[in-house]
Amino acid sequence: MAIVGVLWKEMFAPNSGLINGLLHAAGLDGLARPWLGDPRFSFWCLAIVLLWSNVGFYVVLFSAAMQSIPRDIYEAALLDGAGRGATLFRVTVPLVWDSIQVAWVYLAIIAIDAFAVAQIITNGGPGYSSDVVGLRLYKTAFDESQFGYASAIGVAMFFLTLSVAAVFLRVTRRERVEL
Repeated sequence: MAIVGVLWKEMFAPNSGLINGLLHAAGLDGLARPWLGDPRFSFWCLAIVLLWSNVGFYVVLFSAAMQSIPRDIYEAALLDGAGRGATLFRVTVPLVWDSIQVAWVYLAIIAIDAFAVAQIITNGGPGYSSDVVGLRLYKTAFDESQFGYASAIGVAMFFLTLSVAAVFLRVTRRERVEL
């Protein structure tokens, strides 16, 4: 994550960054911005980096889940006259539902933490616009030397993560589909 953070920080740099350089080269000078220095955009820049850095994991997760579905099931659905939409929602989604649950839990955990990317790219700024719980915990402990308060934030973060995971698993629970 450190390398990803450094690369994207350089891409978002106001004067020498790749994004503004491409906008200038395309003649779209009016769209060039100090992406990480503007509170309206800094959070969304972090969200883009997190999305980009994690998409590979989810491609592998869902690819493996879909490859585990026997082709016979798809052939039977085709013979029964099911179209692509019906096959997706009545065959594929129920058979990969366990992977969908895991993906939601991982997404929630990444959204709650995101410490490394936030610290490297924006350090929580400007004006706390891209601050995340993990970064707030770190700054409270090591910048403000309030270790007890930081420990309380850590415990709250643990229970928040545990609660979100439990709620996602409970809400998305379905009967198990056997092959």
